[in-house]
Amino acid sequence: MNKLIKKKMDALWEFLENNQTRIRHLIGTDVIMDRLTLMTDIYVPAMVQHQKVFPKYRGINRGKTVVITGTGPTFEYYKPMKDVVHIGINRSVFREDIQYDYLFATDYDGEDDLFEKLFSCDYDLVKFFGVNYNRRSALIPAYLMEQKGVEMYYVEGFHPGIYGTTIENSRKFAFPLDISAVPFKSYGTTFHVAFQFALWTRPEKIYIVGADSYGKAHAKGLDYGEIPVDCRMFIKPWRKIKEFAEAYYPDTEIISLNPVGLKGIFKDEYTDEYKDKKS
Repeated sequence: MNKLIKKKMDALWEFLENNQTRIRHLIGTDVIMDRLTLMTDIYVPAMVQHQKVFPKYRGINRGKTVVITGTGPTFEYYKPMKDVVHIGINRSVFREDIQYDYLFATDYDGEDDLFEKLFSCDYDLVKFFGVNYNRRSALIPAYLMEQKGVEMYYVEGFHPGIYGTTIENSRKFAFPLDISAVPFKSYGTTFHVAFQFALWTRPEKIYIVGADSYGKAHAKGLDYGEIPVDCRMFIKPWRKIKEFAEAYYPDTEIISLNPVGLKGIFKDEYTDEYKDKKS
């Protein structure tokens, strides 16, 4: 009997040893540890840092038009509007015919030339650099964060330990009412961060440019390799952003310029250049 019990116990321990990850997931310890890490590494620091940064921007663009530019292929067909506030994302700053007011970057990996460009601009540009723990290579070095004209923020990116292996598995897409108290939410793209900031500044209109949410390409002249994901994964979060904006900022008109993946989500408008290309 003792030999039989020992044999069964040995088999049990072997099973537990070989299935540690699966068991931790089943009893929820992985999710609990992820949440604790989010609190200590992102939420608590964000409460302090965002109070220093974002209150002064609340309502700063009231009555104005804001244009947010990404780097999707349709960005090529955008002719810069006059008398608007331009918010850029990552390499959109390489468009020499646009003088940006704000620029958001959350990923340092392989972007040395981008940061060199940002600090060589000959006009006033507020640079928002995000702390992103999704990958070690994404972290923007401290010496860049400490430069003049840089505003640091925290972002809670989608995390496989919480949301599953793909972004579509997220249990919910939530966006903060008060970005001065909590980190930004980003479901795979810095565009989500810039858009939350734009809403916070309370403009009359927001134009979404170059957020194709389709395929893996960039606008000509901004190409820095194939995007490692299918950008259609961003469409579902954009639908949730629309719901959030309609509920909390119903007085802000949101227009998608030359939409592809976002067609039909916001108000759609098309430039003559894009219509000529499609005809």
